[in-house]
Amino acid sequence: MNDEKYQVYGYRWVVLAVYGLSTAVIQLMWTTYFSITTDAWQYYGFADKISGESAISFLSIVFMIGMITLSIPSLAAFERFGFKKSVGFGVILMGVSGLFRGLFGDSYTMAMIATVGFAIAQPFILNSPGLVAGKWFPESERATANSIGLLSSYIGMCIGLLLTPVIIEEGMSIKEMLLLYGVIGAVVALLFVIFVKEKPKNPPCPEDQAFRSDFTEGLKGAWKKKNFRYSLMIFFCMFGIFNTFFTLIEPILKQLSQNSIDATQVGMIGVLILGVAIIGSFVTCLISDKDKLHRRKPYMVIGNITGAIGLATFIFAEDFHGMVAAAALYGFFIVGGAPLVLTFAAESAYPTSEGTSEGLLMFSGNVAGVIFLGGAALFHGNHSLLMISMVIITVIYIVLIFLSKETKLEIQAMKEVKS
Repeated sequence: MNDEKYQVYGYRWVVLAVYGLSTAVIQLMWTTYFSITTDAWQYYGFADKISGESAISFLSIVFMIGMITLSIPSLAAFERFGFKKSVGFGVILMGVSGLFRGLFGDSYTMAMIATVGFAIAQPFILNSPGLVAGKWFPESERATANSIGLLSSYIGMCIGLLLTPVIIEEGMSIKEMLLLYGVIGAVVALLFVIFVKEKPKNPPCPEDQAFRSDFTEGLKGAWKKKNFRYSLMIFFCMFGIFNTFFTLIEPILKQLSQNSIDATQVGMIGVLILGVAIIGSFVTCLISDKDKLHRRKPYMVIGNITGAIGLATFIFAEDFHGMVAAAALYGFFIVGGAPLVLTFAAESAYPTSEGTSEGLLMFSGNVAGVIFLGGAALFHGNHSLLMISMVIITVIYIVLIFLSKETKLEIQAMKEVKS
């Protein structure tokens, strides 16, 4: 107990843990086919590689379309219906869709119907880590809480990339694998319904810091603030590069290495990026939270400059070991630093709700993914030039980080009270 009016509850970690499981599982559903693309299109009976890979890739694209079309409605739902009802809708839909795919997923059409369900559920789940942080955690722990919410997504992706081919190689059929994932989704949905609460009895911070604008005012207020607009552009670039790189990771790395690495090594590099990102999220956000002024910008600058060096290293690395080093730098400092950008944006947008501000960033990132992937086609398979372009974009958004200013939640709250 820090004050008679507010209190930090240990139960916050239960809520965060169950929410983290939910984000991990929705990402598991997204990455289910990533590492078994050939097996999947052959299983569904497509006649050739081109049509088969396009069909399996479209299952992934549907997820991005869902984020783009439903991000804004999900933000409005957070404001209107609250955290548990809105996110709970997404988690329950995820569980139902998972079971549906498991039972009927031997048909591509039925798998697509289930994927539409996942795509609808995804923005309600992934756009809300700031709601958990804002409702349950004090300011000194919010970057850490945000990082756990986001790194859970990375864990889900890692599981999808690693577990799926392993269990298929061990003799489990694709339909049995889909049913297993469906049961996991249903169990997590049940845990969410049972254990997650809307908010603590008393807020975790002083009342002026707990105040949030409504959705409409929050949108207007956030957009008026230059630092938030910078954050939006920064995350647009970061997430666009991330989506493009991971979608094309196999052809990119094989071309850059002159085919000196195989598909298994490509998968290992992808998992390494996500694995060190998990560690990077904890480290950078913990350091920022322990900073006496809770500064975000200095760590964003240092992390993204170092990560840009890692991204550029991919261009010059000619073997597996060089790419491992590049992956470690890029994953730890840029991918792992993404939660810090979300926190910086939420504090810049205050008193706009964290669900609104971070949801807008996730929306912009998915739009960027579609735009960047479309733009990648203009390079006609020249992945070296594509990577150079992504490094240049990284340098541009690092300049935007330099131009942004540190926003202190306490100072901004005082300004709101005085006005």
